Amino acid sequence: MVTEVEMREFFAKVVDQVNDLSAQAGLVSGLQQQVNDLRERINTLEQANYNLQQSLNDANSRVESLTHDVSTHQEAARAANEHANALRETIVQRDSRVYELEGNLRSETDAHRITKADLDDARRATSEQEANYIRTRDELNATVTQRDEWISKANQLGIENAELRAKLDRVMSILNPPSLVGVA
Repeated sequence: MVTEVEMREFFAKVVDQVNDLSAQAGLVSGLQQQVNDLRERINTLEQANYNLQQSLNDANSRVESLTHDVSTHQEAARAANEHANALRETIVQRDSRVYELEGNLRSETDAHRITKADLDDARRATSEQEANYIRTRDELNATVTQRDEWISKANQLGIENAELRAKLDRVMSILNPPSLVGVA
């Protein structure tokens, strides 16, 4: 299970990477809109991840509470069983009370079963949130890779442009030689 510290470190790294990406994006003006779109998407994903972290924290708190409730219910069930044994010795006088305690025990067992089902649901929800986090991280990595490819292509085009401009200047100097002044 991912801890809050690990999540914060991860998001701190993500924020650092976004800042680095923003600085590099300034070098290539044709990619500025794509970088802005990526920033919006990352912010959205960070907010979604924050919401998922909050949900995970809430689910963990609920699991802790339910575990305490289960312990409490088990202790109550044990106490009820001890009490039922004492009542069996005087069953003629206390038959109605024994019946009531057995009903309480059934209620506690049902509550325990419901609590266990809630715990299973919370675990499933946690697994889904972790899967969503992994999918979001993979989408971010794919986006960063795509951005790096665009930057590389822009750099290559800049080099080709400089080479073509140098060739054009040489051709222009051949076609338009400097005129000689004062030749008689």
